[in-house]
Amino acid sequence: MFSRRKFLKAAGATAAVGAVTGFNIVRAQAADDLNWSIHCDLTGPAAEGGKFQGEGFTEYAKWINEQGGIRGRKINLSVNDTTFKVDVAVANLKKALATGRVDYMFGESTGMIQAISPENNSTNKIFMTSGSFASELADEKNYPYHFVPGATYGAQLKMLVDYIKKSSGSNPARLVIIHSSTGMGRDGIEAAVAYAKELGIEVPVVQQTKFVETDVSSFALAIREAQPTHVIHHGYSFAVWPEIVRLVRDYGMDDVVFLGTIWQSEREKVVAMPDVAEGLIGIKVWNDDTNKPAGKTMETIGGILKAKDPNWSGYVRLGFLDAWISSMMATRAFEIVIDAGQEVNGDNLAAAMRSVKDWDTGGLIDVPVSIIDQQIGLGRIIRYSAANNWEMEQITDWMRV
Repeated sequence: MFSRRKFLKAAGATAAVGAVTGFNIVRAQAADDLNWSIHCDLTGPAAEGGKFQGEGFTEYAKWINEQGGIRGRKINLSVNDTTFKVDVAVANLKKALATGRVDYMFGESTGMIQAISPENNSTNKIFMTSGSFASELADEKNYPYHFVPGATYGAQLKMLVDYIKKSSGSNPARLVIIHSSTGMGRDGIEAAVAYAKELGIEVPVVQQTKFVETDVSSFALAIREAQPTHVIHHGYSFAVWPEIVRLVRDYGMDDVVFLGTIWQSEREKVVAMPDVAEGLIGIKVWNDDTNKPAGKTMETIGGILKAKDPNWSGYVRLGFLDAWISSMMATRAFEIVIDAGQEVNGDNLAAAMRSVKDWDTGGLIDVPVSIIDQQIGLGRIIRYSAANNWEMEQITDWMRV
């Protein structure tokens, strides 16, 4: 568990990045420093991912500064706790802007990016990524400075629908979709339903729940009445959907295949629930296994985390990976701009990011990456089973919708 205390302790030990003030990691700024303003939930309802994002950015900044920085320019890192509240996140960014230039920003959520983008588009023009995979945010017209470090939620859902169709063969498929009422939970649902119907998959039930529910029995009963072959859960962390799976299986519906998008597919949590994990189909947008590293980046991450905890499993948490690939994207954009002798600003950084083709991420994604439509856009389907010792079984290659 990466607690608030451990986060602050790790940040304080990051001498190459700086000292800690509250949740902010700051250092005496040199004129050529690159200022990174990071906003994630360290203590609120989404802290299960956010605290690992904070850790990932801290470790990346420490690591790259020890390598001499980005083309010789050090990262000046500030990590801010949003408590998963948009108004807090926006206020923190305004404080950062009031103290000086921000060269790169990471936002906690869809809501934060939506809230800051109108002013950012017209005035601040900060290059950014976020913890959101919202389809809306992969839109160059409305979000020209924001890039998605994976495949959008809408793309992930379509990948799952494709899998349902192909794995069903000539057998008819009936799909139920359960999603949260959050922005991420609503994202991509209508398009996924339309796509399923286009492929001849019946969709008798689409249900929305709260992000956290005290009683999920009504949703499980609706699934029993619908008698689906497949159920997709979307827009959750680790509340609601595991209990629905348990109840449906208690009804004797053992043949139903359960599928989930990225935040329901994280190995470290899923395998802690073996009754839920068996046969679960999920999505991965980055590699997470450093026991069998797919490249130099995964070896580096594995070495860093193993040094911190010799008993660590070797599987990287999604929040950490989100931070690391976002940092790599920002680094690549800075490198392109600096190498071209251009001014470091949001317009040039965004143009640089759009120019990325056949990029080697060192095994974080083990195929060449090209930025298309403001996103990496790649994903693959995985499956969990006890028979495979809970290793992620890769059942498709990397693909793009």
